[in-house]
Amino acid sequence: MAHHHLSIDTEICSLDTKLVRGLIHSIPQRNDLLKVRKLACMDRWILASALQKCIRRGLCDEATNSAVALHMTDAEYAWRRLRVIALEDIGLGAVNAVGAVMAISGKRKVRRAIGDLQLFVASVHSLAVAVKDRTACDLICWIDSTPEAVSFRTNLLSVPSSWEPVALDGGAPMWRRVMALQLLAGLTVRTRSGYRTLSRSEPDAVRRVVEELVSDPLVAFTVLRGKGVESLNIALLFAYLLREAADLRPMVSHEAWARNLSRIGGVIAPSFCMYTRVGLRALRMFLHRDAELRCMLNQAGATDAFKALGLLVFQVESGVLDRVEDYAPKVRIDAEHAELAQVGVTDAAACAALRMTLKEHLPMLNKARQAAWKAHVTEMRLSGEFT
Repeated sequence: MAHHHLSIDTEICSLDTKLVRGLIHSIPQRNDLLKVRKLACMDRWILASALQKCIRRGLCDEATNSAVALHMTDAEYAWRRLRVIALEDIGLGAVNAVGAVMAISGKRKVRRAIGDLQLFVASVHSLAVAVKDRTACDLICWIDSTPEAVSFRTNLLSVPSSWEPVALDGGAPMWRRVMALQLLAGLTVRTRSGYRTLSRSEPDAVRRVVEELVSDPLVAFTVLRGKGVESLNIALLFAYLLREAADLRPMVSHEAWARNLSRIGGVIAPSFCMYTRVGLRALRMFLHRDAELRCMLNQAGATDAFKALGLLVFQVESGVLDRVEDYAPKVRIDAEHAELAQVGVTDAAACAALRMTLKEHLPMLNKARQAAWKAHVTEMRLSGEFT
């Protein structure tokens, strides 16, 4: 077994070198990267959101602008966020590009010697032009949103010896296998009082599972090197199994819808999502003004109309991908339903009606975003933080 581990370690090191060299060779020969300094006046949350939304939608130039501004604001945070974006939104769509991000992001000295900003922009570009795949993220979302999963995890925690067998059990539901490997990889969860460590990492066991289940070296590399991304690397392994078993892998294009957007404050409107301060303010204004949508949320049984709205905005607008290989549509649909069920919206027809209405009302949402942005700029100028 030790000899087997040595073999995979050698392969991983070789891939690491190849991926880094490939990324270096793709660095764009541009001298105007610093000309987007005007975006650096935004806070890093808006910039990070803008970067992710532009990568999802394949907006390469705007992704570059956001990338430069975010890197200038906080370079280390920019790399950490890019690791998450790569696994959350690109996944198996371009595992070579994702693996390259995993390979270079932790090599601070190498990045600085070659050109940290240039490497970051090259990485962002490779993700923006890639085919997208959110299946790994959908698996994690379903697990995080479903009471059945919480109950099963409690049972798993009492029998550590079962974790590896469950992860390898081809007859078990995929989400159970994800949870078992999460525990083997070491799992820390958020609680109301902070964070709680549920299990410590068992790297040899994780390696055994990866060796047993994955035949693609790039996928194995990305799973093993993709630590610190809220288990997205673990879910990627099982997305790979779903993809390998899929009868159909249709390529779905949303390019026209992905590019038809309003701009606010120099970035695309979806950048102002519920994870930014300005986006939160805009959602509150929008919900207050849109009586029709508010009524529909109440009729659908929403226990928290504001959170339900935030989830719907993601499903309708923020999570739009320009091109996606749609090999696991049921996983995506189940994840969306599970998230909305957390806030009381359980009827499929009601969910569909809400999404349709929200899509029609996006111009109203963008007006609220514009107003929230103007208020934010005014406040920052008064405080001296925005010039």
